[in-house]
Amino acid sequence: MNKDKISISSPDDLNSHLQRTSIITWLTLILVILVLGAFFVWASIVKIPVKVTGDAHIQNGNVTLHVEEKDLEKLKVGQTVYILEVKGEILSIEEDGQPVVSSFDLPDQDTKYTILIEEIRPIEFLLKN
Repeated sequence: MNKDKISISSPDDLNSHLQRTSIITWLTLILVILVLGAFFVWASIVKIPVKVTGDAHIQNGNVTLHVEEKDLEKLKVGQTVYILEVKGEILSIEEDGQPVVSSFDLPDQDTKYTILIEEIRPIEFLLKN
């Protein structure tokens, strides 16, 4: 196994043996670094909401939320409830798991609700463990 040894006797010889990095390679590297940096900034600032939605019945300001059984365990006192863009909160949780919410000054109707369970920053997924 003979490897050819390169003998360099002058700087001109060195130039002939070294390969130059093209500008496209540097621009690609800079672009990748900028995209990764922008992603980490975005992942640190943005909050992604986790929500539960369903049907609500409003009668005389009292609200009955029809929460699916799979979502009952996610509910906690103090979570924000939105009905027709009006904000309320969960006051308590009944024994059967159904939430009791603050009264809403809305006309009697059947509509939709949204409960904000939590807000998660994407960077938290990357930094776990």
